Amino acid sequence: MLMRTAAFVLPLCVLAGCRSDQLSPSAPGDTSSSAAGTVTAQEVASQWSPYVVVHSDGQAVAAYRDSLSVLQRAGHVKGVRMEIHRNESVNPIIKAMGAMGLEVLGLVSNENLFEPDIEGVIDRIFGEYPEIRYFQIGNEITTILPPTGPTITIEQYAALFQRIYQHVQSRYPGRAILVTQSALGSGLRGPTELETLTNLALAHMNPDKVIVAVNAYDPDAVSQYRGLLSGPLRAFRIWVTESGMADLSQQAAFVRDRYPLLRLYLRAERVYWYVLWVGDSGPDADFGLIRYPSRFPDYLKSPLFDLLAR
Repeated sequence: MLMRTAAFVLPLCVLAGCRSDQLSPSAPGDTSSSAAGTVTAQEVASQWSPYVVVHSDGQAVAAYRDSLSVLQRAGHVKGVRMEIHRNESVNPIIKAMGAMGLEVLGLVSNENLFEPDIEGVIDRIFGEYPEIRYFQIGNEITTILPPTGPTITIEQYAALFQRIYQHVQSRYPGRAILVTQSALGSGLRGPTELETLTNLALAHMNPDKVIVAVNAYDPDAVSQYRGLLSGPLRAFRIWVTESGMADLSQQAAFVRDRYPLLRLYLRAERVYWYVLWVGDSGPDADFGLIRYPSRFPDYLKSPLFDLLAR
């Protein structure tokens, strides 16, 4: 869902049908009520994966530091996924996350993929972020594109990913682990594209040097990947680079009940929650664990955040 807006601008994205209610203020207690029953902090903690997507937005820095520090102390955040844009200078928010001791998964945004000298793009990014070890090359590359301009097919992406892989292994051996673009976790498009990517590129790569990524907002649908993951991709690690839901009352139950399905069906080693903060309005707002960061220190926290903070 990162960069789902037509123009490559942070921090907003679009997912039709999501709620846009405001978060409720933090409440005392150790449980979260939902239609699925009361969810305890212990139940959430037992299934939670300590990774979250963070958007670069200067107005949120103080709340980012505060909220992530709270989750760090609770042992519930170890790493963040952050986007690296085309021709941007070194991003101070990415640097701030690293300074907090958080591992950064650097997402090389889709707009970079249309640069003729993609090897030069990788050289620049590696030079600007020597502290980052994991780099994701694009995100839902056939669906998250500008409203006008170039498009890319999965076949073209496979050739591009092969170029980047060969460049990294040749010039930077041992420097970085590459992560594939995030396949869609619902419908047949994701599995079909991942199968094509496997046949054209991944089958010829060292699984110790590449991680396969999936975005999964519907864990019940990801069983379609099982044959591929237990067959040609059985040696590859799998990360879910986005997951979550916008219904605040159901988020804790989602972690308790759905995260196990992602591990079962996808062998997911990590699950990144979408998102720490995505903006204070719009259809994606309720995915966030926090809201109104400009009100720091009185920003709001979601019920799921409250459970994770314990």
